[in-house]
Amino acid sequence: MKRQKKLMAMLIATLFLFTACQKEPGQANILFILMDDLGYGQFGLNNDTISVDDFNPFFMHLVDSLQGYSKEKALEFSKTAIPTLTSLAKDGILFTNAHTSSNLCAPSRLGIATGNNQAKWGMYRNIDVEKGGILPGIHLAGKIKAQGYKTAHIGKWHIGTRNREVINTVYGNFGLDKPTSNAEIGKKHPELAAALKACGYQGSVIDAHNPLNHGFDYYFGYNNWASQYYNSTLVWENFNHAGKQKGYNTDVFTDKAMDFMEAQQESGEPFYVQLHYHAVHDSVEPRAPDKYLDHFDSDSYILNNFYAHIYAVDQNVKRIVDFLKAKGQYENTLIVFTSDNGGMCGGSYHGNKSGSPLPGNAPFSGHKGNYYQGGIRVPMFVHWPAGIKKRGIYTELISTIDILPTAVEIAGGEVPGEIDGKSFSPILKGSFETKLHDQLLWAGIHSARWGFEIMRTTKTHDNEASYAPAAWVIKKEDYMLRFVGTLEPGVYLDYMNGREPVFELYNVKNDPAERNNLAQEMPGKVKELAKLYFSRAEDFPVPARWNKDKWEELKESETLAKEIN
Repeated sequence: MKRQKKLMAMLIATLFLFTACQKEPGQANILFILMDDLGYGQFGLNNDTISVDDFNPFFMHLVDSLQGYSKEKALEFSKTAIPTLTSLAKDGILFTNAHTSSNLCAPSRLGIATGNNQAKWGMYRNIDVEKGGILPGIHLAGKIKAQGYKTAHIGKWHIGTRNREVINTVYGNFGLDKPTSNAEIGKKHPELAAALKACGYQGSVIDAHNPLNHGFDYYFGYNNWASQYYNSTLVWENFNHAGKQKGYNTDVFTDKAMDFMEAQQESGEPFYVQLHYHAVHDSVEPRAPDKYLDHFDSDSYILNNFYAHIYAVDQNVKRIVDFLKAKGQYENTLIVFTSDNGGMCGGSYHGNKSGSPLPGNAPFSGHKGNYYQGGIRVPMFVHWPAGIKKRGIYTELISTIDILPTAVEIAGGEVPGEIDGKSFSPILKGSFETKLHDQLLWAGIHSARWGFEIMRTTKTHDNEASYAPAAWVIKKEDYMLRFVGTLEPGVYLDYMNGREPVFELYNVKNDPAERNNLAQEMPGKVKELAKLYFSRAEDFPVPARWNKDKWEELKESETLAKEIN
């Protein structure tokens, strides 16, 4: 009996020791992957229920007349280009009603960084953000860092002002007091021209707007709308110019992210990494590496190469997944994936750029730069084996401004109560009936510049934005109301005599391509949504740089809305 009691006591002691040595699961790692200008329909998981008949008719006409690639192949490649991302999304939560806070990259990224509609700071266009930059203390990465995370931003930044001192130093080295014209530099000072190109000014950021002063421990990236895939001189590391980039930038950015994650794995600290790829910004002419390009076999270089760059992102994400699994961190790493705005689809760019291909933003109309759904609806999913209690598809309104508030809560921080973004952690816990937003709203430029709509104008990619109207939009439940300001005469082919401001109302559930304007049939709904928009947007300030007259027209539209019968 004594022997049995002794054995029992030893067993209990052993179990106690074993339990005491077991560690609770640590704080989740967080990896936020952002692609640049990836269209809703170019992400194959979003187009399982559509056919080529759902592609934008005008975009298809341009493809037939200018490029001639197979529409069926385009639809096929949108699916086969993302095997890793497809697997992650299917094992996580796919958001099919996700939106950005802007149709352009810099204001959209500012919204993401702060969890706010950036219009509240007078940031409506890229030029506003490039002039004003991010304010101190509002990037939510700081709240994640405060929870003991090591933080890194890798890739595109574009929410700060360029550092003029970089370029002034180059002029000073050549004994010049002030800049001369680009044409004169090229003719009279070829060595200066080369030095200006190599100095990294275009990708620079003033110290006050550098990621290291906004909650990040490490920065490797560029503060510009784009960076070359090869031999870029725009990249900076922390506060220093990184010189000429060696290698293909999708691979290079992934390498840097993995180096940072490995360092945190060795130190035992959780990480928050923003991996914001250059792909697939703008028109994608540079040839993807053969290891990605060989995956595609159509007769069209444009089609093969574009989806090769997407496949490159997918395969680099696979590298990260394999790394996380090898380090035992895969189960407890939250991965968020999305795009900064709609795809930059089609159009003509002086004969040397083609824009991104079909399916574009199908089944939605429009593209980057305008406020059709195609400009603001984006691919988005989350994956987190240890944290997601129910896999599936979430169909309610959600925004990219919700990503960082969620990351803050997952990290153990307190989400600021005054911001527009909401944590979607209840959805991760299985509450798919949760509605984060009753409505979403936007304000800014409604431009044809960034895609196939430019072919409906008398202008070019370089100058159309100066003529483009202003717009505001509100989306609630199945309806989307858009106000579009005055169209100038001689600019838009369908309205060569110009056009007065208009309200456009669509049931986007039944009419996702926005072809049936219900504004005249449903004036009550127009007034209801307009009143709701102005209740939230009445304090949006004057733009930092954008045309103030266009902004004034947005303000004055409140009176027009009240007069609707």
